[in-house]
Amino acid sequence: MKRGKLLVVEGGVGCGKTTQIELLKKDLKGWEFYREPGSTEYGEKVRDAVQGLHDYEVEEYAAMFGYMAARANLIRGLVIPKLKKGKNIVLDRYWYSTYAYQGSNGASKKTIETVAKIATDNLKPNLVIFYDLDPKIGMKRKSGRNDSDRYDIKKIEFHEKVRRSYKSLGKKIGEIWKNIDASKSIDEVHITTQKLLKRYKIV
Repeated sequence: MKRGKLLVVEGGVGCGKTTQIELLKKDLKGWEFYREPGSTEYGEKVRDAVQGLHDYEVEEYAAMFGYMAARANLIRGLVIPKLKKGKNIVLDRYWYSTYAYQGSNGASKKTIETVAKIATDNLKPNLVIFYDLDPKIGMKRKSGRNDSDRYDIKKIEFHEKVRRSYKSLGKKIGEIWKNIDASKSIDEVHITTQKLLKRYKIV
């Protein structure tokens, strides 16, 4: 059986990624959607422990290994078997997020790449969409909302580093990585996304 398609969606603070994924659920009928970290009982507990707003600190390597453990559970235990059965899948974040966030906060990017290959069995997506947005705009969008995690509330300098990390990673990943200007309206970003999916034969 032909392997199913894997689409990964990435983005920094306030980029509108979650909104676009909700729109994609209407476009990609029959596709399965999962989020990282999460989508398994174990993964959701790790998600809360690592990035929830708790009264304890999480050292950045501890965060990295926590995310990788949740990732291995989801990718090896659920996503790869489903892809092998021909299922098409959208992932809300992948190891690229760990590279950008933990890699911008003290964890070695080289180590992140090495561990990610093990955690994911070196699974590569068909397409990566990165919703690119100036963190100043993103943080304004996020201000006052009640869904912020411990990374969202970090200072602008951190989010600027995250954006640069994503951009440099995108160049390393190559042809399958596509940037979309997330400063446009929701409808404009959605239309651009749809065109990209058609151009690269995702739909």
